[in-house]
Amino acid sequence: MDSGEESDDDLGVGDGERSLPEEYRAFYKREVSKSEGFDVPEIIAGYLYNLIQPRDLDDIYEECTQLAIDEYNRRFAETNAKLELVKVSKVMAHLYDKMRYYITFEARDLADGGKTKTYQAVVRDAIPGISVLSFRLKPAEDEQVGSGNHGKEWIWEGHLVNGHLLAGG
Repeated sequence: MDSGEESDDDLGVGDGERSLPEEYRAFYKREVSKSEGFDVPEIIAGYLYNLIQPRDLDDIYEECTQLAIDEYNRRFAETNAKLELVKVSKVMAHLYDKMRYYITFEARDLADGGKTKTYQAVVRDAIPGISVLSFRLKPAEDEQVGSGNHGKEWIWEGHLVNGHLLAGG
C-alpha cells in the first residue's frame, strides 16, 4: 500500500467493519473519514467491536464532556479562556480495547462575551481512568474532511496519526 492510501486500521474500522455486509463497508468508511468519527449513522444496533456508533445521551457523557471542558479551561487558564457546558448534543462510541467517545457539545465561551459555540472532544475511558485526547471547535459542513475546505484545526489532538483516526490508541 502506498503512503497516500488509508488502511482500515487508520480509519478505526478493523474487525467490526470487516464483519459488516459488503454493501455497508464503503458507506461506513466514508462517514467515519468525513466526520472524523463524530457523525457516523447507526448501521447495526448495539456495540460492535471496533465500530464507531451513535449512543443515546445519558449522564456519563455529560461527565466526560465536563472533563473535556475542565481540561480546556486548565490548559488555557493563563489566557483567561473559560468554557461552561450548555448541553451535550451527540455522542459516538468506539469500543476497542477501551471505550472512546466522540462528543459534540455546546458551551458558552465566557472569554468571548458568553457566546454559545459548538465543540467536539474525543474522550477515552480506560484503566487507569478517563482522559481527554482531542478538542476543537466543530467545523462547519463545508469545512469537514473530504469537502476540500477543512478549516478547523484541533486545539489539541491525540487521537489522530497523519490525519487519520487511530484504531485503538
